[in-house]
Amino acid sequence: MKLGELGERKIVNDIIEKFSIPYDDCAFIDMNDEYLLITTDIVYEKTHFPMGVKPYHIGWYSIAVNISDIASKGGELMGFVSSIALPRNTEKDFLDEILNGMEECMKKYGGKIVGGDTKEADLITIAITAFGKVKKDEAIRRKGARVGDAVYVTGWLGRGASLLQKNYDELLIIHPRIKEGRILAKSKNVSCCMDISDGLASSLYQLMKINNVGFQIYASELPLRNIAKTMENPLEYALYHGGDYELLFTLPEEKGERIERKIACKKIGEVIEENKIYIVEDGDKKEMENRGYEHFSHNKNY
Repeated sequence: MKLGELGERKIVNDIIEKFSIPYDDCAFIDMNDEYLLITTDIVYEKTHFPMGVKPYHIGWYSIAVNISDIASKGGELMGFVSSIALPRNTEKDFLDEILNGMEECMKKYGGKIVGGDTKEADLITIAITAFGKVKKDEAIRRKGARVGDAVYVTGWLGRGASLLQKNYDELLIIHPRIKEGRILAKSKNVSCCMDISDGLASSLYQLMKINNVGFQIYASELPLRNIAKTMENPLEYALYHGGDYELLFTLPEEKGERIERKIACKKIGEVIEENKIYIVEDGDKKEMENRGYEHFSHNKNY
């Protein structure tokens, strides 16, 4: 069987089962009263960067997507190792601008590059590993959602619409919610959390499987980016397109109002007992489709 017939999520599940890896955004390494957080992401020219994108965007994005994983655990950033592979005919100025993008992202959000590797490759490929830390009693995981919990997202959804309008600043200069993650961690009220990289629907389905619960989401409550509102079907971009990198989290209903006073977030639904995900739109309740951006698949909405 070809990998393209399996899709990324089945491949990841097989690897997780083979090596008994917890299904989470980061690895948790025991360090006395803290966890060392480790996460890694690869960005690749053909997959992540449209024709004409600035090298500065490439650098920023490669760091920011890793910060987003640390943020979803409530962690504090420590540092990064960076492996960069480029074609041999790449101009030195192009590499310098990639590095400038990385540097500016770290200046804004924290951490520093402490090592890495460089190689020659046919297409731009960058692998970043980020390190962070979080106190054990503040750590947020993907597993823990309870029936009756409120479902929240930070910020705005629908960033993927900017690809069609070739607005690469909005598409790739993402702003990981590291400060919001720390506030959520300190509250000690969040029952589960993950960042939305492959679309809201895909993220909800992953949490459903991990937590053995379901979700009911209200279309009218989804916070849409202005660029998504210009599209013919804004809901399509809010639910099924990747690249938002907002935090999706659950917490007890009675704790929501206090969190809303501390960070920019919106309640979009609730956790239900039935292992299904519903979207309620104009009084019509139907099952949300299980799709979003997926590598090794034809289902690529980003």
